[in-house]
Amino acid sequence: MGIEEAIIQEVTEKALEKGKIEGKIEAKIEGKILGIQKALKRGKLSLEEIAEDFEVSLAFVLQIKNGEIK
Repeated sequence: MGIEEAIIQEVTEKALEKGKIEGKIEAKIEGKILGIQKALKRGKLSLEEIAEDFEVSLAFVLQIKNGEIK
């Protein structure tokens, strides 16, 4: 394998690894959003309690509540 092929392979492997990490992060965020939406729908917790329970900012909860994040 030449230098060019080795560089291309390394770059490809790093890109795949980065894609996997980004996918896991997106899945985790989507899971939190769904959980927050359910908590908002139930209406039993305050916005501050929801933010604390899901370990997100109050601003994030408000964005979900206002439909800015879906």
